[in-house]
Amino acid sequence: MKGTLYIVATPIGNISDITDRARRVLGEADIVAAEDTRTTQILFMLLGIKNKTVSNHKFNEKHQVDYLLGQLETGKNVALVSDAGTPCISDPGGVIVKAAAERGIDIIGVCGASSVITALSVCGFCFGAFAFYGFLPREEKDIRKLIETARKSGAVSVFFESPRRVKKSMAIFAEEAPEAEICLCNDLTKMYERIYRGTPGEVLDELQSNPSAEKGEYTIVANPGKAPETVIESRPSCEAMLVDHIIRHGGSLKEAVNALALLHKGSITKKDFYAASLKLKTLFSESAPAKKADGQGFGDEQSLDDKPGLDGGYGVIND
Repeated sequence: MKGTLYIVATPIGNISDITDRARRVLGEADIVAAEDTRTTQILFMLLGIKNKTVSNHKFNEKHQVDYLLGQLETGKNVALVSDAGTPCISDPGGVIVKAAAERGIDIIGVCGASSVITALSVCGFCFGAFAFYGFLPREEKDIRKLIETARKSGAVSVFFESPRRVKKSMAIFAEEAPEAEICLCNDLTKMYERIYRGTPGEVLDELQSNPSAEKGEYTIVANPGKAPETVIESRPSCEAMLVDHIIRHGGSLKEAVNALALLHKGSITKKDFYAASLKLKTLFSESAPAKKADGQGFGDEQSLDDKPGLDGGYGVIND
């Protein structure tokens, strides 16, 4: 019979946040796969747990997966933990979970602390959905691109950031989304927990005035607002503008082309208006009445360019 893989959440700072179930699973598991065995052993010491730990971090988890799968296949129970919080959320663990699922091994989550959910619960934003992006990129251009993505989604967004880069990142937020609402959580559940609220600029001012700002991890919750929509101006066609000009001001089609080209210089070329005038000539020549039996047509004797405006009794449009 195969063993079970337990995904166990551990405290993100306050040891009192450990659940009784997590304590029991960690104590009873045959193997505890830990992001950092030293950190987990300190936790075990505080909780009075004595158990075997093996490393499972981002640099070795692809290699370690074979060992852990082998233990699970032989009936051993494995508990997976990260240094703090819930594994697999911007932490190692995804490799063994995916492999275990493919082998048909039971996977059970032992819920508990999560900085993402904790930060969302205290942000004060009203939302029905949120997006979690993990740690902000290191490159400025990538941060700007990610903020734009978050703004386009319109969803409340959560990011992780290191204390050394948080001021720089907040300054970029201030440039890219100055009207956004920010809830910046520092050292959640710990003794020096602090929450900054306001626009990116206001939060940045608070960070700069805090001499201890570069201590502790940060979770950013942003209500970025909608990205500015590209406004596409709707304007009438060149043909419509030509007809409208003749109706309003009279004159020939050629005169209308010249007048409108001058009026819209820099946005619509004279070539565009001329092309539109040719379309109008074709349109109205096709819709002109048939010639009389004596061979005389209606308006065939004059070029369209030479005809008076519509207010003269005959012109471009034959209603």
